[in-house]
Amino acid sequence: HKIGGRAKAMVVTGSRLHAVRYKQAFDRYIADKGYTDVRSLVAFSGAVNDPDFPAKSWTETGMNGGIKESELPERFDSDDFQVLLVAEKYQTISDLL
Repeated sequence: HKIGGRAKAMVVTGSRLHAVRYKQAFDRYIADKGYTDVRSLVAFSGAVNDPDFPAKSWTETGMNGGIKESELPERFDSDDFQVLLVAEKYQTISDLL
């Protein structure tokens, strides 16, 4: 309450595959709990193939609903998104601002 509900979080994962899996799990949890005030973005480079789903490939833009990499800092800085899941792409929050 001291920051008016504007908290932000960044989760740094160990790999691009972990970022993909974490984003999927995080969004599933949000939906299962019925939260409407928490949304996440993911940041990783290139395309990721999950060995558990060999016919599927994930991209940052695809997982972020069409938001391009160049738009991530501004979109994360907005009130629309609260959590950024990254694959060692950003080392500090200052990279986003």
